[in-house]
Formats: sequence, C-alpha cells, structure tokens
Amino acid sequence: MPDEKKPIPWGLPPLRSEILKEREVRGVVKVSEETQNETSQTAYYYPEPMELYTHDGPKGYIPLDSHSGGTGNRMRVAALSIGTAMVFGTLFYVGMVCLCSSHEVSCADTIAAVDKLIQGGLDSSNTVAWERLAEMTDLYGNRMTSSKAYDLSADWVVRTANEQDSNLTAYTEPVWVNQWSRNSESLHLFVPTRPEGKVELKMLGLGNSVATPKGGVEANVIPVHSFEELAQLGNSTIAGNIVMFNFPFTGYGHTTMFRARGAREAEKYGALAVLVRTLSPDSSFDSVHTGSSQRAGIPAASISLADANYIERMYERAKAGKSADHVAPRVRLVMNAQLHENFKQSANVIIDLKGSERPEEIVLLSGHFDSWDVGVGAMDDGAGAFLAWEAARMIANLERAPRRTIRVVMWNNEETLQRGSHAYFEKHKNEISNHTFAIESDSGVFDPWGLVLAAEQTLVDKLKGYGAHLFGDLGGGNIASSDVDSTGEDIEILCKHGVPCGGFLSINPENGAAPGEPNWENHYFRFHHANSDRIEVIDKHQLRRSAASLATWAYLIADQ
Repeated sequence: MPDEKKPIPWGLPPLRSEILKEREVRGVVKVSEETQNETSQTAYYYPEPMELYTHDGPKGYIPLDSHSGGTGNRMRVAALSIGTAMVFGTLFYVGMVCLCSSHEVSCADTIAAVDKLIQGGLDSSNTVAWERLAEMTDLYGNRMTSSKAYDLSADWVVRTANEQDSNLTAYTEPVWVNQWSRNSESLHLFVPTRPEGKVELKMLGLGNSVATPKGGVEANVIPVHSFEELAQLGNSTIAGNIVMFNFPFTGYGHTTMFRARGAREAEKYGALAVLVRTLSPDSSFDSVHTGSSQRAGIPAASISLADANYIERMYERAKAGKSADHVAPRVRLVMNAQLHENFKQSANVIIDLKGSERPEEIVLLSGHFDSWDVGVGAMDDGAGAFLAWEAARMIANLERAPRRTIRVVMWNNEETLQRGSHAYFEKHKNEISNHTFAIESDSGVFDPWGLVLAAEQTLVDKLKGYGAHLFGDLGGGNIASSDVDSTGEDIEILCKHGVPCGGFLSINPENGAAPGEPNWENHYFRFHHANSDRIEVIDKHQLRRSAASLATWAYLIADQ
C-alpha cells in the first residue's frame, strides 16, 4: 500500500493573483487590493481577447463548435488557429498561468514544445504508429493472453523501440496469466424444411466458458429478453433447455451483463447452455463478437443478431401452432474450450522516457496489449497501446524532455482478469505516490476528443483551461469529469490509490458524435471482439492526430 501521508506530487498553474503577488515580491508589479479582490472571483485568468469557455453542456463537456459526419471529419474545440497566431497567443496565455517561477524551465520552453507536438499532429507524412501497428499485426496476428503470438508481439515492440526510438527505453515486467483456449466449436440449428435439415450458425464461445460434454449439447431454445423474464419462466420452462438472451443493443454498459452473467443466471433454473446475442449495434446484423464471461457450470456462446432473431421467430411461430412446418427451435452446440489456471509467466511491455528534472515521478500513458483470438486486435486495443507509444516517441523527439518521466505501459490480460495491471501495482506499490497522473485509451482511436477525468475538481477545472486554449485545430482539448470506473479498466487500481486518472476518448468517425452523445460508441462496437477487428479499422492520420493530442496532454502534465 502506498504511504497515504505522502501527497502525490503535482504542480498546477497558479491563479493570476498568485502570479502578481510573486511579481510584487520580485519588484515587477504592484498588486492592488482591487486586483486581488477581482481575481479571487474566478479560477483562472485568461488575457484578453480570449474568452473562457463555459462548461454548461451535457455532462459537463466543453461545447463543440461544429461537426459533420463521415470518416475523417472532426469535431473541434473553438480555440486559436494553428500557426503564428497560435504560437504568440499561447505564449501569452501560458506565460500568465504556468508555474514559471517554480522551476528552471520557462513557460516559453513548455509552450514551444507543445506547439511542436501539435504541429506534428498535422504533419500527414508521419504514419509511423499505423505502419508499426500494421507490421506487428501482419507478422503475428492477434495477441490472446498466454499465446505465443502475444510473446512474439511483445518482443517485437521492445526490440523496435530500443533499436529505432531515440531516448526511449523498452523492457518487460513479468505477469502470471491463465490460458483459455477456444479449440473447435460449432452450432447447428435444426430446420426440417431445409434441404439438409439443419443450418450451421456462426458462433463464438465466450471467454472463460466451460466446454460442452463430449459430442455437444442438443436441446430446444427458449428466448428471453431479461433476467426478470428468465426468473418468471423458472425451472418449469427453462430446465433441460438452452436459454437464448435476445436484446437490443442500447449501449455496451447496458447490455454486457447478459454476456457476463448470462450463464450463471440461466444455470440457476436448470438450463443446459446459454446463447447470447452479440453485443453490437443493429447494423452489424451478421457479425459475431466474443468477450469475457463469468465462468459457470454450463457453456456460453455468442451468436449474431440475425440468427438470434431467426431463432426467436421460429419459437414464436411454433408456439402459435401456425403449421406443422413450424417446429420449435432446436440446436446442437459443441464447444471444446479449456482453461488452465496460472498457465505461464508472460509480460507487460513498458517504455520509458526519462524525465529531465524529476525522473522518479511518472506520468503513465497506457493501453492494453492483449486481444481476443479473433481478428488481429488492431482496434482493441492495439491502437490504444500504440497511441501511447507514439505519444512518447513524439515527445522523445523534442529538444527537451519534460521534467517528469513519461512511462508507456502496454497491459497484459485486460480482457479477462486484469492480471497485468495488478502485477504492475504489486511491483510498484511503494512508488504509487510518485505516479502523478495515469491515462488509458481503450475505446478506439479515431480523431481526438479529449480526456474524461477522475481527479479533484481543482485539477479538472485547470486542465479544462488548458484544453480550451491550447489544442486548436488538432482537437482533443475537451475535459469532462467522471468516476474512477470510466477512465479505464487497467488504471482503475492506480486511481483507487489516489493517482489522478484520465481516459483518452475519440470522436465517432461515422457521425461525428462526441462522448455522451447518442450513438457515440456504435462505430467502435461494430468491430469490437470480432473477426473484423483488422488494421483497416484504424485510420493512419486519425491515429497520428490522437497521438499528438495525447502527447500534448502528457507533456503539459509532466512538465509542470
């Protein structure tokens, strides 16, 4: 456990009154009583003619100027234009609010570095992050925890960073992980009116699921739409049958409970197995998505939206006695999954850029490195991990490193038990108070929106000021408050031990929706945990712009 009495080090921009008092001490300016009273009314001072953006939009998000649909279109925070106006405007602004007197590095140096990062985000010739992600996933494929491909991919990242990236040091730290193997699996629906009498349905066993008995499970299917309906039907209807959860996708947080808990709930009433409609927007009607489930005594599998509806239509027609052709839906499910506890020692991947003045203090950037065994995990969460790597690489290419260390962590085992984040915490638990900030990206990397924070309101407010004035046309300057659970699964343990945390969020490239707006998450969940999670989901220019945005945030925080 960290020493709770030791405060987490943090430097923040002072109020204007504090700046003027400092200057008065140095004989630069006389602070009048009127000025002190005036500045005590507000949290910030912004030099005219800039305006402080209000934050009365939905959920406290910074209102956005405009947006339009289509891939590559971006919603941007109203701010200074890129170029000369931005340089001079931001120099003036940061000169007024930075902690200039607290360390040797001048505010001008900080903002000059930030401007280079922002300009780098607009340099379309830089496609390094995308090319690296494409190369790794082409070479090794997906990175299921405990797989050989995971270890080969981790070695490739460490080798590439150490050989090609100046000022970065890459290494691994051990993590003990389980092994869940899908092995062979199949699902057939019996349809007497079809030429072969049955239809093979697409399916994916859910992670951690038990196997079926040898030869599979064959039974009728009972559709339900909620846990309440399941309980109402009870043992008399459910026992000896297979339960199918069929529900509309109304958001991942609202529907993931059926995948996670469905088998355990159905098992209570004597079900032999569970089928779960895939967690994806309605337009992905024929895709199947896997994901983690709570291990139960009965097997669990995911099926497509279209097949879930097909089975339910069969059920309703048979129940209505429409004709002899309409029989109750009956399936044979075969799954040969295996689970081995503590199967092997694997690793987290870590990349450090040493701080110039306080190297023991850490600003952590992260995404998880493991994926499911379908697709190649380019979006979930290869892009998040490589986003952090590219942000660190951009910072490492500057003339001056920030005062604090930038640390990239590519987490192992996020998809099931978060063994990677817990191993990191155990290894560094006596240094947690030196972690000044932690950021995670695990909701897709498209054009940058900004950060959702779990931190003290004073810090939230002050970072809003930075975001509103520094990011310009690059985007990514939005700040919103949330709780610990919303910033990221892997950094949650750090957040709960006092580290200020942020989740890096993007804009939906299909419709320009921002976090908190309707259908914001739909694009991401079309490819999430599916065979379609390929490198083509990621746009190389969006990845670069987001990396520059994350690098800007990281540099501002690490250089305070």
